[in-house]
Amino acid sequence: METNKIQITSSEQLIDITKSVRQYVKQTRLKDGFVHIQIPERTAAVVISINDDWRLEKEFFAKLNHLMPKYDGMKFTGWTTACVKASILGSSLQVMVQDGTLMLDKNQSIYLAEFQGPGERLYFMNVTGSTLAANEEAVMPKELAALYQKRKEYEDEQEKLKIEMRNEWQLKEATLLKQEAEKKESAAKKENE
Repeated sequence: METNKIQITSSEQLIDITKSVRQYVKQTRLKDGFVHIQIPERTAAVVISINDDWRLEKEFFAKLNHLMPKYDGMKFTGWTTACVKASILGSSLQVMVQDGTLMLDKNQSIYLAEFQGPGERLYFMNVTGSTLAANEEAVMPKELAALYQKRKEYEDEQEKLKIEMRNEWQLKEATLLKQEAEKKESAAKKENE
């Protein structure tokens, strides 16, 4: 088992711990099995969420605080709300590992979510499963490679659509500017006659 410490600097914080989980899987040489993450704190949880949206932390807490406000009117709800949020999200998580690789989409990360900071928080990690042989290296499982490829194709298609929409908008804008210039030119000709 490994124990990790995190320094929480604000009252609510979402911290990406994926890198330390990957390092632990590599260190333990886990081939196939599960890595278990446990938070021994009453106001913290561990979750898997997206990692490709810079608004995640703000929206994550905004949505949870909408469902379970920290304040009841002018009255602070105390530890209870933070504990309930942590309980709903969960104090433990297990992530599947195949061929030495976490089975996460490239747009997913593992987060420690704190609801009543600041302060120091702990999380524990342990693994169960088979280990890599001494001469064996972790590889990308074919299922995960296929998922990544599918995600890349989707992202490429989205980028293509953005370019098409941008080009269409620029064409419309150019047409409108041309029409406006023609109207001004026509009005100027009529004025000169």
